[in-house]
Amino acid sequence: MKFLLYGKCMNKVVTKIQRRAARQKVIMRKMGLVTRRNDALFDGWSIVHMCTGIAMGWLMAPFVALVLMVLWEPFEILILSPVLARYGIEFGYETLNNSLSDIVFDVIGIVIGAWLLTALIAPPFYLF
Repeated sequence: MKFLLYGKCMNKVVTKIQRRAARQKVIMRKMGLVTRRNDALFDGWSIVHMCTGIAMGWLMAPFVALVLMVLWEPFEILILSPVLARYGIEFGYETLNNSLSDIVFDVIGIVIGAWLLTALIAPPFYLF
């Protein structure tokens, strides 16, 4: 009996917390403090990812460049974004679709850098 009462009380507490969080989210969105996640398949950062992929594909082994650039996405979302958010900087606030499209642009950049650019111009140095 005690367990059932405790469970009902906890359900009420959880429900109150969820309602309060939803209200706070609405208020913050109205104030412009919370923005929506970036869900675009192509944006300005896609060009940055492709240019970085070209440079990394040109200066290092394609596999190493690919591993580094694929590992960047979870690092950006799970570690860098929360740390910067503490200081009011919005960075890496994107959906899975945007992260996957960034990886596609990384691959395109690495292919251009590793095979096309390297065939045209020899890299000044080689990292890995």
